[in-house]
Amino acid sequence: MNILDNLLILLLIVLSFIAGLRLDNYYHQKANADRKEALERQFVRLRANADSDDPVKPYGTRCYAPQIPVNHNTGDFDGDPIGQQFMDHLKKNGHASTKLRKSDLAK
Repeated sequence: MNILDNLLILLLIVLSFIAGLRLDNYYHQKANADRKEALERQFVRLRANADSDDPVKPYGTRCYAPQIPVNHNTGDFDGDPIGQQFMDHLKKNGHASTKLRKSDLAK
């Protein structure tokens, strides 16, 4: 009878282990399927610009102006209406002001 009890106890341990593995696999596959579905839904929402936390949702898609390259080598030598006196005052005080005429800008 002792051998039969030990065999029954060992069988219960093995069956419990197998049942735990199957239960774990079931919930793991279910979690993977839910994650895949959520990512697909998020991708579709992002492609349609209809995301629920999009701050510009009522106003349409975000539009950015194209970047215009700026020539950083500009100075007084290229016909700017700003003279050397303005630049000296700016360097000395940290601020300067000037008046511009339309005729100076239209050149």
